[in-house]
Amino acid sequence: VTSVPMWLLRLSLLMVSLLAASAIASAQSDTPESCLKQLTDEVDALLQKDQQPLFAWHLKSLKALAETEYAKLSLKVPHTGRRDEPDRAKEFVDYVGTIAKGLVRDHSDPDDCLKNGRGTLILARPSDTDGSLQYMMVDLPKNWDPNRAYPLFVGLHGSGPDNPLAYPSFAFGPVTPPDPNAKPKPDAEMIHLTPWGRGNRSWRGDAERDLWEAINLLKTFCKLDPDRWYITGHSSGADGCWAIIQHTPDLWAAAGPQSGSMLEGRPEWGLIPNMQYLPVYFLVGEKDPLPPRVSDNKEAYDILTKLGDDTKLSILPGVGHYPLTQEGLDAQTAWLVGHTRKRPDRFTFTIDQPIHPGVWGITAVFPRQTRLLKAPWPNVECKIDGQNVRIKTTGIHELRIRLGNDGLKLTGNVKVSVNGKTVHDGPVVPDPIEVRDLE
Repeated sequence: VTSVPMWLLRLSLLMVSLLAASAIASAQSDTPESCLKQLTDEVDALLQKDQQPLFAWHLKSLKALAETEYAKLSLKVPHTGRRDEPDRAKEFVDYVGTIAKGLVRDHSDPDDCLKNGRGTLILARPSDTDGSLQYMMVDLPKNWDPNRAYPLFVGLHGSGPDNPLAYPSFAFGPVTPPDPNAKPKPDAEMIHLTPWGRGNRSWRGDAERDLWEAINLLKTFCKLDPDRWYITGHSSGADGCWAIIQHTPDLWAAAGPQSGSMLEGRPEWGLIPNMQYLPVYFLVGEKDPLPPRVSDNKEAYDILTKLGDDTKLSILPGVGHYPLTQEGLDAQTAWLVGHTRKRPDRFTFTIDQPIHPGVWGITAVFPRQTRLLKAPWPNVECKIDGQNVRIKTTGIHELRIRLGNDGLKLTGNVKVSVNGKTVHDGPVVPDPIEVRDLE
């Protein structure tokens, strides 16, 4: 159990604005300079001690994020079209002041993050995309063992503050002692990842790339069970989740959009069949006022049910957009983590983006300069019958096929045909099979 449950970090704009307004009103006597000094002084004092490298990274990240946002404030210009400089300064005081006070009061013990399972690590990095400072939030399970492979539980935040300091500050409130009589959560023995999506971008474009960067960075110090990855998201985080699983269905054991829609992945785009084998649990409030939340959840459930998918829809009676009930969230989580990733014997994949060129080790090869694909989009169909693999392609000129654990998960002797022509007949090889001059 962490000081702030991961579910609560994916806040809607309504709740965030209420929290921020309350905290800002109580911090009028502080200044950005005084809050920044308090935070940097506390971080520097903690870094004088012999800290575990992961916790030291966490401390340096807090300082770097605060200093970066202060540098923006020092320009004395509006940061966005919605917030002028005085409002940004008030936000800074609230968020940085909360983090600084939390470090002094409850969040300076590295064992809470690394051993006791009740602290959140804030880990910043220069983005591979553009070099900007981005971060992720990581909650490790109790008695975390870096040599053990753990399931991964990803939560995508919804629309809320566009200030990067907001979500870290939510993890630095007073610590509530765990209830010794509470039942273990179904996701307690998992690594929780909450990346920052560069504000309110529904996890598309650079925001989606930040998710993959965060997972790759997580792998540098954590071992992950590749067959037990789960992804959820609330509101626009659910919209992003819906789009992401259509492009990467082979990565996840199950997915759980919450209060989401199909705005980022409409049925007429033709990508929903990509994920027809991925278990999905839709969760939405009956009274959700945001269009088209309830209707889209019903339609998405019907589409996947007709495709034969393992899917579930839970409409919470009397509940709005946020908050959802803890009972509903726990039921969704329990259902999700009961699934393990399995490669289907039949699947199809339509490619609308070169950055997502295939699944299960079958990937189209595009010229390096390709940025966009024109419709009709390329498509791959695969049927596996024992040791026989039959692949059919449309709109693809070059293909790579991985047969082993990093692809189709086959062993022994395998016969592979593409568009009716045998391209491999023999033992599984470690390198990808290259098939050119298709179509």
